[in-house]
Amino acid sequence: MTVTESEFTIALPSKTLPAGTYTFTVTNKGKFAHNLTVDGSGVQDKATPTLAPGSTGDLTVTLQKGSYEFYCSVDSHKDMGMDVTVQVT
Repeated sequence: MTVTESEFTIALPSKTLPAGTYTFTVTNKGKFAHNLTVDGSGVQDKATPTLAPGSTGDLTVTLQKGSYEFYCSVDSHKDMGMDVTVQVT
């Protein structure tokens, strides 16, 4: 699943997903370094490496039913809007 990050947004194809294992391919289209971190049921602080501008990285996680937080843990990027709630059904 493709994810795009830039200042200061995270673009996902959907904010509702069925339970399962996903590989998120994250592309940093911004001017600053970013990452994608996932927290939720059974997943704690799973993250891509910090991606330089123009870089791409993968994150594979198994999502169970529940609510997950997808965010950038670099500096204060989460507080600046890089924080998305995903519902898994």
